[in-house]
Amino acid sequence: MGLVLVLISSLFFVVSSYFGKVVTNTTDMTAIITSFSRFVLGAIFMLTYILLTKKSFKPKKMRLIVARSMFNCIALMLFSWALQYTTLTNVNMLHMTYPVFVILLVPFISKGRNKKSTYVYLSVVTLGTYLVSNPSFASINTGDAIALASAVVAAVAIIYLKEASKYNEGYLIVFYVMLIGTFFNLPFAYRDLASFELQGLIPVLLSALLGFLGQVFLTWGYKYVDAATGSMVSTSRIALAAVIGYFFLSEPLNLRIIIGIALITASLIGISGFFDKKRKEVVWTEEV
Repeated sequence: MGLVLVLISSLFFVVSSYFGKVVTNTTDMTAIITSFSRFVLGAIFMLTYILLTKKSFKPKKMRLIVARSMFNCIALMLFSWALQYTTLTNVNMLHMTYPVFVILLVPFISKGRNKKSTYVYLSVVTLGTYLVSNPSFASINTGDAIALASAVVAAVAIIYLKEASKYNEGYLIVFYVMLIGTFFNLPFAYRDLASFELQGLIPVLLSALLGFLGQVFLTWGYKYVDAATGSMVSTSRIALAAVIGYFFLSEPLNLRIIIGIALITASLIGISGFFDKKRKEVVWTEEV
């Protein structure tokens, strides 16, 4: 059951980004409107849940939750922004490299240590990323650069999530992430809200709802599978994005891209600790 739930969450995340791409392709609005809508919808759902269950609104070490919220919000905004300039495949693939940056940043933020073997995986991820994005040395694809930046910011958000989770329950962190994200996104989404195009209403709502449900199903799924297995299944998001992009957006899918995706997926599974005899309890959870 857990594997199915995590797989569904990956599908929801990808389809959410697909509808974000639809918004940018069919309207003059930016994809930022979808990230704003997800935070609003998430805040409403979480507020309703807390009120119905009569849980506490009081967090511990609010600064950690604020840091988690801000970096999560920026990561989602960058991810949404990238959809305007590059393919669905590249956005999801580049964003999903955030475990690489977690590994690189952990020693500087939380004084953790990395195993030497992880750097082998990092090299393979770099090779796979190169094959999929196929960058030109004469110019840089704006969308790819923004998507990669979203991965870096998401890595910082993950590290702060780990710290905030030591003192707060998950529901409380998610609520404040959604609430703070709503207000942080508002100035950037204001133009789209002021001149909202009704033809984009359905894809905006679907993108927001599926993105939120993706997080719900991911959290639900991790109750039934060990962390490393959950991370392994989550990497299916890269392949799903490639398939959906190919069939519904006419994005390229050739042997070079397939090999690149396979290398990245295998490396991310290795980084998660799936191949270790003693699997770690802490893993990277998807951000957007």
